[in-house]
Amino acid sequence: MAQNLAAHASSRQSVIAQNIANADTPRYKARDLASFVDSFRETAQLKASSRPARSGHISLGEVGSGRTAIKSAEFGAESPNGNTVSLEDQLVRAAEVKYQHDLALGIYAKSINILRAGMGRIR
Repeated sequence: MAQNLAAHASSRQSVIAQNIANADTPRYKARDLASFVDSFRETAQLKASSRPARSGHISLGEVGSGRTAIKSAEFGAESPNGNTVSLEDQLVRAAEVKYQHDLALGIYAKSINILRAGMGRIR
């Protein structure tokens, strides 16, 4: 799950960077990804509903890990040129993404430490 959270944070950071890069582009609509919780729930439901019919069939495996649809976001007021990118809002979203990425790295580091402790190599 930590890997999926990090992948989602990376994808969302990429979308936010595109929004910031197009802050002055006329008629550009700001975009965002669905939240990690929503995309993770959707992936779990998809996995549960798509079991192989026979033992020789291939399962879906890691469907949607970190990949969610990009949607047009409702960010509030539109500028006179039709652009909906708010730099302040994008910076807040970038801070949220950094928090999610740091959380994923923290979970990953703690799980590695637990494995090391189990092997007798506490660090």
